[in-house]
Amino acid sequence: MSIAVSIIEDDRSVRQHLIEAINSSPLCTLVGTAGNKAEAMTLIASNKTDVYLVDLGLPDIDGVDLIASIKKSCESAQSLVLSAFGDAKHISRSIRAGAMGYLLKEEQNTTLVDKIVSLHNGLAPISPLVAKILIQQINSTKAVQHYDSTKTEVAAHIGLRAREIEVLKYLSAGLSILHIADKLFISTHTVNQHLRSIYRKLDVRSRSMAVHVARKNGILEE
Repeated sequence: MSIAVSIIEDDRSVRQHLIEAINSSPLCTLVGTAGNKAEAMTLIASNKTDVYLVDLGLPDIDGVDLIASIKKSCESAQSLVLSAFGDAKHISRSIRAGAMGYLLKEEQNTTLVDKIVSLHNGLAPISPLVAKILIQQINSTKAVQHYDSTKTEVAAHIGLRAREIEVLKYLSAGLSILHIADKLFISTHTVNQHLRSIYRKLDVRSRSMAVHVARKNGILEE
């Protein structure tokens, strides 16, 4: 049984290239094409497609929104992005919306049908550049999580509470006692109580020293 494929692409020349690639393979059957929001929503509503080839740069709708609609309305269908956008923002938004594959248009070649088949068989075809960006994102997230974890551990060891850390952050930004009170919706008296507690726990006697020690211990960013 062949794979039912729909194409959502507004560029006529690109769409024609995709049509020819699909029609030339006995493994795929072209269900329909769409170049705008109305046509795309009609395709999705028909729910006769196994794999949607989705362009992100449509004239009247964000392709990511279409991917989300496909995921919501067509439980057995898969979305494969074919886009000129190779940046982290478009990649991550597409994947979060439900895309299971991401190919760059500049890398399209005769293996497109193979990619569709691999997606239909449970794999996640992605371009090498997209894979690199995803790896960089994962490594960056791990670094942030490690930093947050370390910061929390140091603050807990010193005995600083969450509200005291908030006060420290505003101090480091140069806010006055009155402005800190306004930001945290507390009284200036309460802010001063927090400050006294911070001074005691950090063993300092001034706001500048409190910020300096907090940064030195990794509680605040430099």
